[in-house]
Amino acid sequence: MTNEAKRRVRQSFIVGSLTSSAGVFLSKAIGLFYVVPFTAIATEDNMVFYNDAYTYYNVLLQICSAGLPFAIASIIAKYAGRDDYKTVLLVRKLSTFLLSAAGLVMALVFALVSVPLSRSALGPEATALDITRMSVTFRILSLALFFVPLLYSYRSFYQGFKDLKAYADSQVIEQFARVAALLGMGSLAVYALKLDRIWSIYMAVLATSIGALTALAYYVHYDRRHIGPIRRAARAQKSAPMKGGDILKELLAFGIPYLIVAFFGNSQALINTQYFMPVTTGLGLDYEKAKIIKSIINLQCDKLTSIPQVLGIGFSAGIVPYMTVALDKRDMNELHKYIRECLDTVLYIGIPVCFCMLVLARPIYYIMYGGRYLDLGEECLMYSSMLGLCTTITPICSSMMMTLHLRKESIFYLGVGFAVKCITFYPLIRYTGYTGSITSSILCSATIIYLCLAKIKNKFDVEYAATGKRMLKMILCCICMNGIFAIFRLLGFGFSETSRTTALLQLAAYGLAGMIVYFYTTSLMKIPQAIFHMSFSEGIRKILGKGRRA
Repeated sequence: MTNEAKRRVRQSFIVGSLTSSAGVFLSKAIGLFYVVPFTAIATEDNMVFYNDAYTYYNVLLQICSAGLPFAIASIIAKYAGRDDYKTVLLVRKLSTFLLSAAGLVMALVFALVSVPLSRSALGPEATALDITRMSVTFRILSLALFFVPLLYSYRSFYQGFKDLKAYADSQVIEQFARVAALLGMGSLAVYALKLDRIWSIYMAVLATSIGALTALAYYVHYDRRHIGPIRRAARAQKSAPMKGGDILKELLAFGIPYLIVAFFGNSQALINTQYFMPVTTGLGLDYEKAKIIKSIINLQCDKLTSIPQVLGIGFSAGIVPYMTVALDKRDMNELHKYIRECLDTVLYIGIPVCFCMLVLARPIYYIMYGGRYLDLGEECLMYSSMLGLCTTITPICSSMMMTLHLRKESIFYLGVGFAVKCITFYPLIRYTGYTGSITSSILCSATIIYLCLAKIKNKFDVEYAATGKRMLKMILCCICMNGIFAIFRLLGFGFSETSRTTALLQLAAYGLAGMIVYFYTTSLMKIPQAIFHMSFSEGIRKILGKGRRA
């Protein structure tokens, strides 16, 4: 392969991953902004039921999918790279059956354990009414545990063919349908039918199934237009496919480690959900105030930190097929470049976003959620912004470890991170207050990132010196960006806390000025040119061109 061809492949990887991230960003943006009207409908007192339900749902979803989505994408990419399309279709058939069956079983389990799980999560001071409301929310959400794994079977199949645009489009469609149903049915229940506001929570979790069904309909239509060439290639293939038993073993060999990785990856939220209320109320915090703080940390701040986390989702999905092919061909130079460029790109975008959430936490929280709990929200968001950067990088490191066949090590490192979370959770809350739950998560993620990157360096001789230098330069550019914020304040352009509309316009001015300063200073240091191997205008043309061709 010529140097120019390799450059195009690397650009394809970066642009493809950014395209995937852009689609997930739109999905997350929809999810971010619906929280404001949704909270107004449901009230903040009820949001703890919504948040806790989704924490357990995410863990159970990972269990019932048995880590198969990434495993399917990796195996599809491998056999498609070998032009073995009969095996590709066999993988699709087996994975769809496994995901559907596992989803049905897990949905039943979630419904059956809803009452004891609700009692445990809310702590000993919970009222009978709160336990009932939580358990009903769990049962309704259990329906989605059947539909979403089936959706995963389609997404991972086309992800294996590096079709990241369809992956991103389905995310947006699913989220749009979910939010439309969530707000529409919630408003109907509360304002038209005059039901209790808890019904908006019930409608919200039901909307998850509606969103999944809508995305499934999209993929059924998409599949009809794109599966034909694959089936024709399989019919023309002379060689026999792999045996079903061997494929099943390979799926499980990939999937079970991914399952354990996914469980540990959700451990931070699981520990916070399960033990925040018992620990904080046991240390003297008022039960109702603890519910509010838990909702602020686990829902409102999490929605904001999900903005940089889309990079982790997009690049975790995007890097799998490229790294799989490079490893299969033993092309270590390309493998090293994919790893470094993935980290560089995520840091280049993620660092300034998280930095802005840190230094502008108060106006951001005020604009999104109002001033009722502004002091609590500001403090929680400042800590969560640091966690946001860590949780953006962590899934990428885990995905790289799994793709590089370092599964045992990845599981062990995640277990170490889980141990750090468990060991530090109580003492940090006891001695630093409720923000200790966030600090313990930061320590957990930082531990995992360090161990994973160190192992990849030792195993594959990957050097991070250039990435480290660029990261320091990015932080310096963020300090320059904060300088323009300070100048604004000195000139009297502070933030209004009497009008959210005015504050939004002020934040837009801050953001635009900060973005200009960051892009200008990083360009002077040749950072974007070194990462993207192209100018910004060329990158935009490629992304737009990719969208028109799809």
